[in-house]
Amino acid sequence: MKKLTLALMALLLPFLSNAQNFEKYEDMKEVDAVVITSKMFKLLTKIDLNADDPETQAYIDLIENLQEMRVLSSTQEGVRKQMATDVSSYIKKGGLEELMRVSEDGKVVKFYYKPGKSEDYVSQLFMFMEGREKTKPVSVILNITGEINLAQVSKLANDFKIPGGDELKKVETN
Repeated sequence: MKKLTLALMALLLPFLSNAQNFEKYEDMKEVDAVVITSKMFKLLTKIDLNADDPETQAYIDLIENLQEMRVLSSTQEGVRKQMATDVSSYIKKGGLEELMRVSEDGKVVKFYYKPGKSEDYVSQLFMFMEGREKTKPVSVILNITGEINLAQVSKLANDFKIPGGDELKKVETN
């Protein structure tokens, strides 16, 4: 029994440490954090919307299949450096594939993903942005999990006013 417990812990530890890399930022006063859980997405689908409208129905379909959306941003230099280090480690260990890179207007935005149920879907969409927002340097981490339709995710990002959300309009799978 003891060997089984140790083996299970050895298997789970890499996953737990990756998740904790970003959870630690939520309690930092130098970090703006928004975490939306699957329960909130389910509540959003219960709002009385016109489901006859194809665009509204596509939006409902998108948010019904999301598990979590986490947005972390900071303008503090030390935190930004730590975010960059943690992101680099997470990308290497997390099995994420690069989707695209955008460098414009003093911002560098990188998107990564894990494949989903089909070519148009991903199970995780991860974005890291470094650059300037107005007059301040900023770093932003966006992590969305669930069954994500890439054609619809930019609308969600714009509705929640996520920094770097405009770049999601350019995302397409190969």
